[in-house]
Amino acid sequence: MPDQAAEVRLRIRELLLGLFADAGFLSGVPDSASLRQAGVSSNALVSLLVAMEDAFGFEWDDDVRPEALRSVESLADHVLALRV
Repeated sequence: MPDQAAEVRLRIRELLLGLFADAGFLSGVPDSASLRQAGVSSNALVSLLVAMEDAFGFEWDDDVRPEALRSVESLADHVLALRV
């Protein structure tokens, strides 16, 4: 059985690559690392969240916890929690 969490993390990374002209800087960033500290701006994060809505077929709640938006790993965990 494929690892759903790994698939979702990979898809989020693909979305990030699509948002940045030079996303090579993200290749060495672990899934658990802060996207903000890795250099992802607030505007880029918002673009990622919109792209995730389209890619995964959901809408972000207004009351989503900030911790859910911290890293590729936390974003993937949020997506997987919505699928339950």
